[in-house]
Amino acid sequence: MSDPITETDLLAYVDDQLEAARRIEVEEYLARHPAAAAQVMADLKDRDALRLASAGNLARPPEATLKLASQLERGLAWRDLGLRLRRLAAVVSLIGFGWFAHGQVGLGSTDSEASPKPPAFVEDALHSHETALLRARMISQPEVAGYDTAEILAETGIRLPVLPEDWQVRDAQVFPSRDGHSIEIAIDAGDLGRVSLFAARVSGFDVIAPTLSRFETAKAAYWQTGSLAYALTGTGSAKAIERAANRLSSKLQ
Repeated sequence: MSDPITETDLLAYVDDQLEAARRIEVEEYLARHPAAAAQVMADLKDRDALRLASAGNLARPPEATLKLASQLERGLAWRDLGLRLRRLAAVVSLIGFGWFAHGQVGLGSTDSEASPKPPAFVEDALHSHETALLRARMISQPEVAGYDTAEILAETGIRLPVLPEDWQVRDAQVFPSRDGHSIEIAIDAGDLGRVSLFAARVSGFDVIAPTLSRFETAKAAYWQTGSLAYALTGTGSAKAIERAANRLSSKLQ
């Protein structure tokens, strides 16, 4: 059993100071605690805004940059005093040495916030769905209905949702995606017909409620919880697919 997630872990997550294994544990914790996730996302947003504001003003931080630093520090007020003082000292030092100009900005506006275009992982989901349909037509590519959620989690870090009892899994495969591995599960979903559930770890942390996107050949309802991204793709009713995605998003294994 892993150690409990502490305020120190959350601060280290914002600071990019955690090892990969502990980051995964923190992200799983945030996926189950929306209030904590919202606070961490606010801190990350302020951090990245501060990096952007500082990038072109390293010699003498302008008033707007200092205001952002103050805003970030106030956002960390819910942590203990020692940690807050350490964070404030780090902010001041980093501005002085120009580190922010070289930091990577990982959590600016998401694609869904900046424009109607869905996040990049939805394209991976659509391609995986098309590949699953292709496999289903090929006699030489037998479908594999069995899968082990615990093994998938251990090997890929991907947590899968609990499927409705009346859904029948036809195929389960590990596919590549732009950020690593992904899982594609082909399902006979009753009135929805044949659908594909796509799940993958993505590089950016976000919380996205199930959102419908329409394509020429299919519809996809996608959502994101921390660094885990999902999409339910099919050709059935848009409303039904979106309802099913809302149901799945609340039932992670």
